[in-house]
Amino acid sequence: VFQLATYDHPSRTPRVRSHILRSFVTPSKHPSLPLLVSTTDIRTPKVTQVTDANSVEAVFWTEPTLEQFRISGRISLVSSSSYAGSYPDIPSPGHSILFDALRQENFNWEQTRLSTFNRLNGRMRASWCRPVPGTPLKGGYDDALEWPESLPALGEAKDEEEKRNVERALENFALVIIEPLGVDFVELGTRPEKRTMYRRN
Repeated sequence: VFQLATYDHPSRTPRVRSHILRSFVTPSKHPSLPLLVSTTDIRTPKVTQVTDANSVEAVFWTEPTLEQFRISGRISLVSSSSYAGSYPDIPSPGHSILFDALRQENFNWEQTRLSTFNRLNGRMRASWCRPVPGTPLKGGYDDALEWPESLPALGEAKDEEEKRNVERALENFALVIIEPLGVDFVELGTRPEKRTMYRRN
């Protein structure tokens, strides 16, 4: 689990929330430069917070070793082709050495999105077919009793209702891709404590 910080430009307010690191995507040409992959609901406020400036910072804290990693970089989202909103897409050719290298390898982002969705547990998959995050519960907490508790993986729906729910969840499901440009690494378990700054050339 890491914390992801963005900036809400209209209200001029910083925002932060917890994310789960799902995987790394590393071009074979650049083995020391992985992209970080997380997930989100494409309808959440963070999506609009990164459309103006696609820079973010992610913070990892590892308690056993007393180490903190602050990773600054650019964010991209990979969503369903049916989503019509505005968000930072993956960089176009010539704008990122990592994404360009993945293009040369014929890397398939949509296939990665689908396989990531399938690897989640059923309860997590169900969270993407619920109402828009932050929507008031007009009927109170009883509204939630009608939400699906769990969803099967793609192709495993047992009836039409499950199939519709899986399709709706997949429409709202997006990958969050962080391209690191700098790392602020702090070691608090050493004496003296150490801080190392990395910047990508």
